Amino acid sequence: MFIALILISIALIIQTIYLIYYKNQIRDIGAQLAFISKHDSFKFIQTQIKPKEINQLIDVCNTLLRTQRKQNQKFIKKNEEINETITSLSHDIRTPLTSLDGYLQLAERSENKEEKTHYISLAQTRIKQIITLVEELFLYTKLENPDYHLELESIDIINLLNKRLFFFIDDFSQNGTDPDLNLPEFPVYISGNKNALERVYENIIKNYFLHGEGILTIQYDENPQEFRLYFINLVKESELVNFNKIFTRFYKEDASRSKPTSGLGLSIVKSLVEKMNGYVHAELKENRFCISVIFVKNSKGENI
Repeated sequence: MFIALILISIALIIQTIYLIYYKNQIRDIGAQLAFISKHDSFKFIQTQIKPKEINQLIDVCNTLLRTQRKQNQKFIKKNEEINETITSLSHDIRTPLTSLDGYLQLAERSENKEEKTHYISLAQTRIKQIITLVEELFLYTKLENPDYHLELESIDIINLLNKRLFFFIDDFSQNGTDPDLNLPEFPVYISGNKNALERVYENIIKNYFLHGEGILTIQYDENPQEFRLYFINLVKESELVNFNKIFTRFYKEDASRSKPTSGLGLSIVKSLVEKMNGYVHAELKENRFCISVIFVKNSKGENI
């Protein structure tokens, strides 16, 4: 009986010591969490003894810390993007507005009719630049909404491309070049949106006139499921292309932002093509810049 009491007492002492260590461990975890929270530390919870329950608690705490840090990094990156966006927009809007105001003042002061007409014409050009910027920003904002969907129908993308190229006939004439076309003579149908496709072609061709040189080559290849269009041109020696950012909003090869563009053109291309179940790719080979636009083929008249 006496031995039994001794054993029970020893067991109680061991249990008490264990509980004290257990409580101290919980208290230490709380202290570590408080330190991490107060000092925004990148440390994780650590412990010397790891009973099953304590180990589970530490795993949960460290998982929450990792999740919180990832969210904080995303928030910081998003905040930087917002600040960059505001700076970009401020610059892109302020520049044509400043010159617009200057041209209107010159027109107002001029007594020469031809000179006045010239300044008014320049002012109208700046107004068009501002309108284009606002329209692209509005479209980009719509495309960023995950609930925004295009109404798709069966469209011949070759016929639409030829029509859009004809729209730029004066630009090609001023550039002193004609596009080198290697396109199929048969129609190619996809599930697309007419207005969206026109904007895709327009933005890619405008990008060529702004940043490319030489002849614009447009060619294709296909397989039973997909149809690929390649827009190829030389790159100006002064242009530095970052292919990791080329489809990013407000990205400009022109770091000084001296050209009258929003930096949204190719970002809009990417969003529109993806909303038509396609995708885009850009690459540079031997100073030849190529934008590939890949569509999923669709039989004419097929239900969408």
